[in-house]
Amino acid sequence: SFIYYHNHDDGKGYIYNIRTGEKYLKHVAWIAKPTGKDSLICFSDGKKRGYFSKNTSKVVIEPKYSHAWIFSEGLASVEEDGYIKFIDGTGKVVIDKKMAYIPNMEGYVFHGGYCVVDTDDGEQCGMMDKKGNIVLPLEYSSIYPTNDFKLWRLQKGNEMAVLDCELKPVLPLTECSIYIGDGTIDVTLPDHTMRKYDQAKIGRASRR
Repeated sequence: SFIYYHNHDDGKGYIYNIRTGEKYLKHVAWIAKPTGKDSLICFSDGKKRGYFSKNTSKVVIEPKYSHAWIFSEGLASVEEDGYIKFIDGTGKVVIDKKMAYIPNMEGYVFHGGYCVVDTDDGEQCGMMDKKGNIVLPLEYSSIYPTNDFKLWRLQKGNEMAVLDCELKPVLPLTECSIYIGDGTIDVTLPDHTMRKYDQAKIGRASRR
């Protein structure tokens, strides 16, 4: 792609063609690029947020949202009327679970077909699939994926667990501390006993 973003501290950045120097989109305060193969880039005009194509630089979804996040796996989360909704690449709302928008919470992004979602008070979380189904109840204090999104680490009170990419238990909920490293899972029990597991071996076991 020959389309680039030129940033200005005054919020008047612009999108331009590096080959021709032609400006396509002006008064752009900031942009946020999508993940994977998604082609729509989230941008702000200084007041509202919308999306333009990284291939053509044309605005596909007009900046009309007070809050909006990056596209991931074909969907993006936006805030409308105080609720988080998910839109497709045309701007159509495809998931609306009446989830309250919580200021300063991280954006809802899909990884491997799943997205972490929160209760209205932001105190607990669970997971949702791309059809809007809650596939993991909203009863956990934290849920984090590994960098390659092959494993999920869950915490519920003093207990922690690890799920694989299909949300099958790799390590069940246990009172412990879990650190997922490069190829291993390190578990520290309340009596300070430490256990180290090979991710590949226990991953195969969870899929049997």
